[in-house]
Amino acid sequence: MKHREKTSPRQGLHKDWRMWVALGLMLAAMGMYVLSLDDSVQPEIGAGGGPPAAADTARPQK
Repeated sequence: MKHREKTSPRQGLHKDWRMWVALGLMLAAMGMYVLSLDDSVQPEIGAGGGPPAAADTARPQK
């Protein structure tokens, strides 16, 4: 009877297919997150195009 050497969980981790599936899903999720960021969209300001009315009346106190 042959005795098998016990391998630590860290040594066999890179050979486990579940680790590679989890890594692939994680990288895909991070890629989708980065690609979905769209900083080019500017917020719309009302039809007047100016600042809101409350900002016109706010003045610093002396």
